[in-house]
Amino acid sequence: MSDLGRRIRRRAVALLLTASCVVGVTTALSAPAQAANGCSGSRIEHIPMRDDTYDDLMAYLDVYYDSSTGNNCAATVATGPNSEGILKGMYVVLVKCSQTTPNKTSCTNIGSKRDPASPGTYGRYYYYAGPVTVYSPNNCIFAEGAIESYYPDSTGTTHSYGSTRGSTGYQASHC
Repeated sequence: MSDLGRRIRRRAVALLLTASCVVGVTTALSAPAQAANGCSGSRIEHIPMRDDTYDDLMAYLDVYYDSSTGNNCAATVATGPNSEGILKGMYVVLVKCSQTTPNKTSCTNIGSKRDPASPGTYGRYYYYAGPVTVYSPNNCIFAEGAIESYYPDSTGTTHSYGSTRGSTGYQASHC
């Protein structure tokens, strides 16, 4: 092959590599982020839940907003050696509020999702409860999560509980 042929071939290969990199980066940037808990979009809350008996970090309430779809998503995600990967009771609830301006004390429910679906119950999960998603591009949302744990002690076991309400005194609320 002549010197001119090699230069043309190298330029063609370089052009193809550059084009494939641009396509890869564009695709990666245009797709919404997907969290390990199944939510997409940008995380807007990461609220810790601490054990009410031992004050151990047990879980986080993670809330996401995806501006490309108008969806909010939430999950209660277990963390730490006494929670992650251990079957335990957990729940997450996400509410679409009638309000369109921020209000940390009020939310009139006009649509909600819960995991598990039955109010007042806990599902049995190893890593996370959820995800739950509500379409709410112009309304406020309210989210809450909780996790149960059982610790061995001298009397058998101690039941412990962590929630966004107990750990922080509030739940996620965004508009």
